[in-house]
Amino acid sequence: MELKLVYRALRKISDWTLAGFFSEVYVEGQRNVGKDGPLIIASTHHNEIIDIATLAATIPHRRHLSFWAKSSMFANPITRAILESSGAIPVRRNPNNGGSASSSAATNTNTTQTSLFRDTSTALASGGVIGVFPEGTSYTQPGIAQVLPGAAWTAVEYVRWVRATGKGKREGEEELTIVPTTIVYTDKARYLSRIVVRYGTPIVTSTYIQEVFEDDRDVRDAVKTIMAEVERQMKEMSVNAPGWDTLYAANMAREILWEDEKNIPLKDWVEISQTLVNLFTPPPNPTTHEIYQLDAVIPPLTRYHALLYHTGIKHYILNSLLPTTSSSIPFSKFPRTLLLTLPKTLLGLFLFTPPLLLHIPAYITGTLAARCFGGRRDEETKAQYKAVGGGVGFGIGVGIFLGLMRRVSRLVDERKWAEGVLDSMGEKRWWVESMLGWIEKTGWMGKALGVYVGVRMMVRWHNALVLTAALYISGNYKRLKTFLTFWKLLGGLSLPLNKRLNEQELKIYTRSPQPPRNSFIKNVAKSASTVASSSSSSSSAPSPTSPTNEMEVEVEPKPIASTKLIRPLLDARGEAVSALGAFLREFEKSGGGGREDGGLIQFLWGKGARVP
Repeated sequence: MELKLVYRALRKISDWTLAGFFSEVYVEGQRNVGKDGPLIIASTHHNEIIDIATLAATIPHRRHLSFWAKSSMFANPITRAILESSGAIPVRRNPNNGGSASSSAATNTNTTQTSLFRDTSTALASGGVIGVFPEGTSYTQPGIAQVLPGAAWTAVEYVRWVRATGKGKREGEEELTIVPTTIVYTDKARYLSRIVVRYGTPIVTSTYIQEVFEDDRDVRDAVKTIMAEVERQMKEMSVNAPGWDTLYAANMAREILWEDEKNIPLKDWVEISQTLVNLFTPPPNPTTHEIYQLDAVIPPLTRYHALLYHTGIKHYILNSLLPTTSSSIPFSKFPRTLLLTLPKTLLGLFLFTPPLLLHIPAYITGTLAARCFGGRRDEETKAQYKAVGGGVGFGIGVGIFLGLMRRVSRLVDERKWAEGVLDSMGEKRWWVESMLGWIEKTGWMGKALGVYVGVRMMVRWHNALVLTAALYISGNYKRLKTFLTFWKLLGGLSLPLNKRLNEQELKIYTRSPQPPRNSFIKNVAKSASTVASSSSSSSSAPSPTSPTNEMEVEVEPKPIASTKLIRPLLDARGEAVSALGAFLREFEKSGGGGREDGGLIQFLWGKGARVP
């Protein structure tokens, strides 16, 4: 049995990354992954190395995963040693450049593929697990953009390799299975967001491939059949929208209906999100009435979504300060809200200070890493560097903490100080003395254990205060966000008339920026989106089959003081909530417009939605 120390170390780092950066990880379908035997995990890939960390940390039975990795990563001797020790297999990717490959390039590609499949088959024959990302690259899109046949070809080449070499037959290793897997992030670039991991129904490849070799049929038919099943399961277990406007509208509707995402259990997250996407997706042959219904609700939702993005405000925070039931902007409410919020916020921050000091370097390095290396709109890259940078910063924080503790211990009369503390503990003194005596006897091992326990307690203290409302109605993280949002609102509503934006200046901030295009996604085309136009004031409805101007916002606008967007934000919220409520009531009244999904509203109510 191989020790695989490098892989074990990387997997432990993955455990820490998921536990530290995300607030909750929900795993479903563990029974679909066998304890042994050759296996291919065909997973979605929307968050760079965080996806690899997630699979390594959540795969049932803690099985060893060997991933395909870009061949360029093997060029550096250090990274090559790490990748090879962890079981990674090099693969060469070709971007969709549209040019024709030369004969020499084709020869090199065939040689590379032969080597790739040989190494992969060897790993599978020993009962290993191969992690494959059928999408071919990590990207941010409103849905699964492409599914390449690599996983199915791996299965075909494995069966061919087993038949040629005779390896793996004695123990039935030819029964290779593919498990489609999805990783869905509630917000992959946000600290303390959540993850849903689903392992799908196993696909026994021999069912599709064996008869191909026996009947000498075209193997490509089997590949297409296998990948069709993989794609079907991947899409069923993830959230897929036809375009950005549809996805943004669905996300905004979810925030309005449930207010705080924590009100939605992770086991229901994908189903609820996809239900809302379906709600805002036009049917194949929409009526004129259905077109105008969607055109009346989607622009207000996407406008509100964009203004929330540009102001850095969350809907549930805004709603806690200024409920949507207010018919007008209540200036008189602000002083009272501040007086009620400020004491709790300050007290929460005071209790939050000790663990916060330990985590400050993590906040700083994580933010800097995301800004310096992640780009402005490359969401998955920002998330990757934020998590890695945060981990490095936390290590720095622990080092600083230990150094300070050592300096303090030198300045203080340890014996006198310890005696004073022990005297104050009364009857519990004997227990503390026993623990200190044990640490003294065990030497450096006892001290190391004490430091480890202390740091772990600090981390748990930090996460408890950030995530939960253990001491107060809401967590300290929310309280801090509420405090900052309050001042944004106060500044925005106090803004002089001559500093407010006119409609033309405001327009660019009413569209959410889209992520940059990925050159490894083939046949990138404008998705047919919702029937909503980019302007809510259009006089006629567009054709439901024509693409909208979703690619219009290619460049993110310059940052602007959030106070200048506060009044438009509040107006947009009122319009969005009103439009959503009217749309849902009309949808329910019409029985779903004759569509098969007429029970959608009942489903949303049953899951806890609060229809405005």
